[in-house]
Amino acid sequence: MSEVYNNLDKNDRSLPKVTGFILAYGMLVSSIGNNFLITILPPLGRELGFIEWQVGAILAVSGAFLLITGPIWGRISEDWGRKKVMILGAIGYVVTTAAFAATIDLRIAALMSAFTCFLLLVAIRSLYTITSGAIYPASMALIADMTSREKRAGGIALISAAWGFGSVIGPGIAAAFSVISPTAPFYAITVMGLAAIVLFYNIKEPEKKKASENKSFKEILTPQILSISLAFTTLILGNVTMIVILGFHFQDVFDLSTAYTARNVGIALSASAIAQIIVQVVIIPKLKWSPTKMINLGLPLAIIATFLVLYSPDFPSVLAAMVLFGFGGGFGWPAFMTASSLAAGKDSQGSVAGLISAFQALGFTIGPIVGTVAYQFNQSAPFFICAALLLLAILISNFITMPELHD
Repeated sequence: MSEVYNNLDKNDRSLPKVTGFILAYGMLVSSIGNNFLITILPPLGRELGFIEWQVGAILAVSGAFLLITGPIWGRISEDWGRKKVMILGAIGYVVTTAAFAATIDLRIAALMSAFTCFLLLVAIRSLYTITSGAIYPASMALIADMTSREKRAGGIALISAAWGFGSVIGPGIAAAFSVISPTAPFYAITVMGLAAIVLFYNIKEPEKKKASENKSFKEILTPQILSISLAFTTLILGNVTMIVILGFHFQDVFDLSTAYTARNVGIALSASAIAQIIVQVVIIPKLKWSPTKMINLGLPLAIIATFLVLYSPDFPSVLAAMVLFGFGGGFGWPAFMTASSLAAGKDSQGSVAGLISAFQALGFTIGPIVGTVAYQFNQSAPFFICAALLLLAILISNFITMPELHD
């Protein structure tokens, strides 16, 4: 029997501050676990005796499994409860991250072959995604359970900001702890995961009541929700297509060394992420705009910023353009996440959160391929593809009936 939370009688429910902090921390840790490996694994992989495709395979399994597990965990959270699923996801996060580090230590100590290490790391990373992938959909569903429609965007924006912040500090953690040992970053993140388990355990879930019937996952596959998911995927795909080739663009246009290219890409992405965080934490909760209004403001700004990045004559101009890109994107991401939540029924929040996480994974899986192949064909192509995809997201959002904040 599925369950829904019996706190729906209040018309103006905000996310409790303590719960908001816990969910934001959990999303931060989850983001770090997903993003820091991109920074540390390529050079570490060569030390372990891997060739390039093996490093790529280890990184790729996350997106592939998230496509499958996101909807499953979202559905499970409907029956088990959000808190239990988040705790289980955090336990998986801790165990698999520690196991990943221990396997690398064994290879460094020459206690296993490079190929055996590769196979184990692929398996462990797969288990990491299968288990820790529970955190995102359960957290998003819990926000929907605890907030009114009017406050939904503010709660979701907080989680989006935490994820963005994790993508900024994840590579920093990798760089800072790598000076201790190659696996020190993994163990540091493991400790952060242990803290998430403790915090999740102390979440106070709303009271529950049994729903009248157990709804099927297929019931959320409505034209409206699928259209929102498609538009969100095009947004993510556009973002990733451009961001993944920034290093090539900077090096080719500004004739930078490898070290300076890495530094400038890091600065540009951090500036963009900070702008996005400011929008999501400070601006969106105050505006209380509908998803459509946020999309129609944010995505056109992101399109303009895309061409400013392409045609900027120097790095300071690019930096300003990336800030604008983050500002525009800061409206887009929570807008689509809020729209999907509002479009789902009260007892389908876990299922729709899982569906959205799967579509996100699809964008992150395809984007790097599209961006790099397009750049080889024409160095301007990824920017035009990004702009076209963002425009498509706007058009889809305005041609379908988007849910409003008020019933």
